[in-house]
Amino acid sequence: MQAESWQHSSHHHVAVCNDCHLPHDFVGKWATKAEHGILHSVAFTLDDFHEPIQAKPRSSRVTQNTCIHCHSDFVHALLPPTDDERGAARQETQSCVHCHANVGHAYRRP
Repeated sequence: MQAESWQHSSHHHVAVCNDCHLPHDFVGKWATKAEHGILHSVAFTLDDFHEPIQAKPRSSRVTQNTCIHCHSDFVHALLPPTDDERGAARQETQSCVHCHANVGHAYRRP
């Protein structure tokens, strides 16, 4: 269901699963791949997952950060000010998929 909904989305010509669901830095990418691999293996082996599949809070943050990474030229003015040189935000931003629910997965429920 996820792959089919992505094929009908506006991003299917410009992004694949890893572009949106993994961090863009080397360590974050491989740490997230390892975490997801373990969690997905357990869930699918034990047939213990919600349908449709729902993102956990950490996965939602990863996806939010990849939206900001790819669209930084457009969303920079919408982001909250940062506290330090690492760019740690003072407050959370509204999730991009709050308004753009059908971007990554065309039939995704908000």
